[in-house]
Amino acid sequence: MQHEFFPGLKLWSSNSNLIEEAEKLVISGLFSYIELNPIPGTSIEPFLEKDVPFIIHATTERYSVNIANPELREYNIACISRSLDWADQLGAQYVILHPGFGHIEDAIHFLSYIDDPRVVIENMPKVGINGEQMIGYSPEQINELKGEKFGFCFDLNHAIKAAISEKIDYRANILRFFGMNPDMFHLADGRISHETDEHLGFGEGDYDVRFLLRSIVESVPFEKRYITFETPRKGSSLSDDIKNIRYIEDLI
Repeated sequence: MQHEFFPGLKLWSSNSNLIEEAEKLVISGLFSYIELNPIPGTSIEPFLEKDVPFIIHATTERYSVNIANPELREYNIACISRSLDWADQLGAQYVILHPGFGHIEDAIHFLSYIDDPRVVIENMPKVGINGEQMIGYSPEQINELKGEKFGFCFDLNHAIKAAISEKIDYRANILRFFGMNPDMFHLADGRISHETDEHLGFGEGDYDVRFLLRSIVESVPFEKRYITFETPRKGSSLSDDIKNIRYIEDLI
């Protein structure tokens, strides 16, 4: 199946029950790769058997990882090292990393301990779900974080949330981030009345999703159009993911 981009299917390592179905969707061409988030206490084994492309999303704040918190340095290193090891075993092209919340100087210092060209830094909303001050919500901060060492994962939903917090037009903010030369993308729907992070199915929010898609297709070369759909999954199958990719196909 031919797309104008490479669509990615999001899984957590706790979703090992879905890997068979996910593999079939990649083999069929409906999706191009699986973006896998390693969860502490789970095993890589069910995923090692699958001959499909993977991208790894390093363990996040949901599991207490925060690279901007110096008190969590050893825990952060352990979790991120494990994510890099999973990337080694699965042959992942990228490892996505959240810059956390707190002081950007602490996040930059932590990043000095990481030396892996597969790491791409993801931009964040300005305000976290618990009201915390997130790092990496502007192009300027992303430039400080990634420097010449790391790549960039452009989360368009996060950029919209940051624009709402900054009280600027979200379309203009989206276009600012393309100057950071993104390597890949995250996409979901949401509401422009809410500044905190949310990931809605396409058509459930009020984003101009067609504009978001066209901005990617028109701004980056084909080989960098990796777009992971971070949309909700309500049941114990991938039917919602299929519904969302079909929605996108109709827009394009």
